[in-house]
Amino acid sequence: MSDLPPDLPRLRTLEHWLTLSLDRVRERISFLEQRQREQAHGAAVRPPVCPTGSSRPG
Repeated sequence: MSDLPPDLPRLRTLEHWLTLSLDRVRERISFLEQRQREQAHGAAVRPPVCPTGSSRPG
């Protein structure tokens, strides 16, 4: 016995729902990958921190 619907209309509905869900997952993955790239770039170009914790010299 299968856990899938037995008829074509319900299978098509399930297919459509899964396609939409997969699109949302892929969009979220893209968003998080972009954010990770931006954070890595920001860390790479960030100026060094002054040892005293002050951003002003002297």
